[in-house]
Amino acid sequence: MSISYYDALSPVREPGVGLPGVVAGIRLPYRVLASISVPAGRIVLAFVSDNARLSRMFAANWAAAGTGQQPDATLCALARPACGYGLDGRWDQARWWSREHKMMLVFGFGSYRLAKVCVRGICSAVSGDDMLFMHGCTLSVGAGPDRRGVVITGSSGAGKTTLVAGLLRHREYPVAVLNDDWGAVSLARGDSVSTGETMLHMKTGSVLALRPGFFTSAPAGSYARDLSERDRAARMLVSPESVYGPAWSTTATVVEQVAVVVREPADWLPPGGKGEAARALESDGDATLIHHHEAFFNGSLILTAEQDRLREERRYRQLLDRVTVSWINNCSTPEALVDNFISALMKIR
Repeated sequence: MSISYYDALSPVREPGVGLPGVVAGIRLPYRVLASISVPAGRIVLAFVSDNARLSRMFAANWAAAGTGQQPDATLCALARPACGYGLDGRWDQARWWSREHKMMLVFGFGSYRLAKVCVRGICSAVSGDDMLFMHGCTLSVGAGPDRRGVVITGSSGAGKTTLVAGLLRHREYPVAVLNDDWGAVSLARGDSVSTGETMLHMKTGSVLALRPGFFTSAPAGSYARDLSERDRAARMLVSPESVYGPAWSTTATVVEQVAVVVREPADWLPPGGKGEAARALESDGDATLIHHHEAFFNGSLILTAEQDRLREERRYRQLLDRVTVSWINNCSTPEALVDNFISALMKIR
């Protein structure tokens, strides 16, 4: 398989049986329990670290879990390289994931972007077989009996944010946003809920695309620059309401459509049936119809073994069995992209 950007930067590896012993010998003064909402429940994830900044950002990003709750998984984020803790260098340049202990350990942890990717991968790894986490924006589109749940997915840079920004400005077509970039869908019932993030971790460019003039109108305290990045203006933690305004929603929706945004030539033909669509979504860039490089359009997944890929494949096939898949080719203007999406939505009513 081809590998995603984050797998190339810091691949996920199996540590064997000794991971808890390694963690036990390290002082980790900061511990945050996050509650991540999924249909009919939640995943509780512990973030333990010696990095005060990342711990504060994690606490700001996620809703707090109740006192005394046991975590479903743990992310251990160490600020220094392994040698700084008396360990050899083999522990560096990797994310160590123990299936048995539901624990991930990472050394030299400096960027909050990596924390977000780890959280997303862990949630997919520990969730039940009837739950699929998708990289994409979950919307409720339309009004009254014509209202329907849609997930807009696609590889990074395909135009997902451009499409959502255009829809928010399309006053004749009401839109409610449940999840900005990632969330879970129940494969048993088809419903999706907001992850419950109290602040969203977003690119500054995406915020400005969705809310032009953001910095002149944002209320005090509604955002904070991501100071873990070398470019301190590149990303931020921001309240969802200050980006999406009244379009932000915490009301569940039943997902009936998956809209896949791609960038292909104007004469490109989308996959024909559901089988072809499934193969295109599963592909990671090897002999694919769609030119992307992340299996399932999701670079956060922990795909260290064939069983991991097969698990995600089963999940996607279950989803595609119950939804309509629309391919939205972003080959022209932002206005044409929105029109193509609305046309695809109207065809399946």
